[in-house]
Amino acid sequence: MLCSLIAAALTFTATATGVEKGTAVEFFFAGKNTDRDYETMFLLDESIDSFCSKLEKAGLPRGKPTDGEKCRLWPVGCAIKFEPALDTYIDGHMPEGLKDSEPIYTGGTRLSNGLCDAETNMPSSVFSSYTLAQSPIVYNGIYGQGLVYNSFTAKQKLKKGERVKFTVSWDEKTMPKSLHLTAKSGNAVELIKQLKAESEKSELDVLLGFDRGMTVAEATSVAGAISTIDSTRVKLNGVSNLFYRSFLPLVKWRDRKERLVQPFELTIGDPDKLVYIEEDWNVEGTDPNLIPREISFADALKYEKTDTCLIFADANTKIVRILDAMQKFGDKIITNWYIFAR
Repeated sequence: MLCSLIAAALTFTATATGVEKGTAVEFFFAGKNTDRDYETMFLLDESIDSFCSKLEKAGLPRGKPTDGEKCRLWPVGCAIKFEPALDTYIDGHMPEGLKDSEPIYTGGTRLSNGLCDAETNMPSSVFSSYTLAQSPIVYNGIYGQGLVYNSFTAKQKLKKGERVKFTVSWDEKTMPKSLHLTAKSGNAVELIKQLKAESEKSELDVLLGFDRGMTVAEATSVAGAISTIDSTRVKLNGVSNLFYRSFLPLVKWRDRKERLVQPFELTIGDPDKLVYIEEDWNVEGTDPNLIPREISFADALKYEKTDTCLIFADANTKIVRILDAMQKFGDKIITNWYIFAR
């Protein structure tokens, strides 16, 4: 058998790729069909689907991978350990400015049939050094690929094809607690207190929504307060109606010339006004001429590459008014909403 079950643990075998000592390792484990074996330490001796299925049957709860479109920026999962420890084979740690953390089991992204995305799609990661949604195992934090590249290297050269037996173990009590909370007028202090108290007991995976009767000013105040505790311990993840960071756009984005790309601009009023910023590059210099054009919501469908919208509203505008205006985009998929108070 490739895997054998023991209490709160699973033993499996993996095969060394034979990378040279000092080689940058982006994947500690990958599927045997990966096209990244040149930066991978070990390949599973079985399919990724089989490996994950056996872990979950052994009692390891499936967590949640990141999903940018759904504003799930933090990976969530139970902490796991390897024996022998990976530092037997790999040198390194997170670069300065990033905290080291333990690996967690998210289960990775799944296809519509429930199978692991990593099984059929590259890089076929099982345990990635950076935050990769498809990877069933990642570090507990937000680690960009470019930031951590070259942070981990092969400690020794193993003979290509050498098989190594590992045991992965866990304590299911380390699984983060899920909370669904709603910010309301005047409850910011109580909300923060509740989250701090709950986080002393366990890590949290928090879905936060905003009461439809709140004003933009009130929601912005709550978002500012909540941002101070958003962390690996209190993970603000997902969208109930509006992601909290929607109320915390960069001030410089008010100036069109300060934006890397041009989003839609929606001004809440009577009636609501939607503007698309056309970029004319047929001018001298390195910057385009920006031409604002008022368009209908139906016309927004024509601009497929624009998936961001800046909303400008009076500070006392109710959240329900913002949500109603957002619905006018119909089938147009906007994944990033940012709200400025006038």
